[in-house]
Amino acid sequence: MNVKFLRSCPGSGSLPQDGLPEVSFAGRSNVGKSSLLNRLNGGTAVARTSSRPGCTQFLNLYSVSGSYYIVDLPGYGYARAPSKNRAEWAGWIMTYLMERLPLRGVVLLVDARHPCLPIDMEMVEFLKNRGRPYVIALTKSDKLKKGKLASAVRKAQDMGPVIPVSSITGSGIKELKKWLFQAVSK
Repeated sequence: MNVKFLRSCPGSGSLPQDGLPEVSFAGRSNVGKSSLLNRLNGGTAVARTSSRPGCTQFLNLYSVSGSYYIVDLPGYGYARAPSKNRAEWAGWIMTYLMERLPLRGVVLLVDARHPCLPIDMEMVEFLKNRGRPYVIALTKSDKLKKGKLASAVRKAQDMGPVIPVSSITGSGIKELKKWLFQAVSK
């Protein structure tokens, strides 16, 4: 996979109009969206990572081998940013997820240590109600022992299909790439 950063977009109005399919990355702030993007790119940094919640403040557009786009959405939930900015991001996210025609699927990143938080459950219900295909990428799975991870996967399956992933070890990356390919091929 060759992932290349193209630009940051304030809202979906400045996204490409070329008709290429898109998959979005959504999740709480600091769930590991940028780290996962970097891992999908073979570990080569294409997205800026930070330990500070709320660094992604625009819709960040990435080209994947020139055949489709990944749109990294601002994180929802807690962020070290003014409430006015967070409200604006929430509007961009909802508008994008409701109206964007090239959107073929959503990778909903959920921290394996905290599956099924109410805010993530709300996003799942939103996606279901809009008929958007999605998969749960259970991030930071390397931080749990085998038994705890199995329990987290079972719990997360209440939200939908689950792929446990780790940006550190690379586990689940092959399965996620397969899901991405299938989503944009529809």
